[in-house]
Amino acid sequence: MDDIAKSASQRASRPAPASRPAPNTAPRRSAPAAATAPAASAGPDPWDRAHRPDSDDEENNAIVNPDELIQDAKDLLGAMSVGDKIAFYGAGTVILSCFVPWKETAADGDALGLMSMGFGAFLLALAVMVTIGIRARSTFPNLNPVVPWMGQLVTTIACVIWCVVFIKVSSDTTLVPSPIGNSEMMNSSPSFGVFIGLLGAIAALIGAFLGLKSRNDD
Repeated sequence: MDDIAKSASQRASRPAPASRPAPNTAPRRSAPAAATAPAASAGPDPWDRAHRPDSDDEENNAIVNPDELIQDAKDLLGAMSVGDKIAFYGAGTVILSCFVPWKETAADGDALGLMSMGFGAFLLALAVMVTIGIRARSTFPNLNPVVPWMGQLVTTIACVIWCVVFIKVSSDTTLVPSPIGNSEMMNSSPSFGVFIGLLGAIAALIGAFLGLKSRNDD
């Protein structure tokens, strides 16, 4: 009995054999590759506001300052002689007269100058003002001074003739029944606008001759 008890105590005192770990059969994952930084482009960054044009500046530059326009007009009038001013204002009178009736007809009533043959006088008067401005401001230094003078004279004389012809063509003394009442009226007659335009064209012509005279005296 003593031998059996000793053998049992020796077996209990022996350490248990270490268990071996189970083999790891899962596949190993490789570490993710480091993200490469994008190569810097040679051009400017499209998201950088420093390289983009400022739309507000472009809009502000497109708007003309009224003070500059007023100063340009003062400089233009200051560069004109007395004859040039008379011709310029006379041509301006022709342009303004085109916005009032130039002809009165029994069928259509009043006709504005811009809505009739008076539009030709409007264009001629505008050409007179442009030629005076080009000559007074020396817009084209290499241009012969005779060219704007000739242009001013030709357009001014043509404007006078145009107004006279318009008065002649608009006069139709045939009596027709008036649309209002039982009276009669002329079929067509020139209105007060064409006479204002004619006076302005004559003033522009006088101013052109005064300008030529002052130029010859100088």
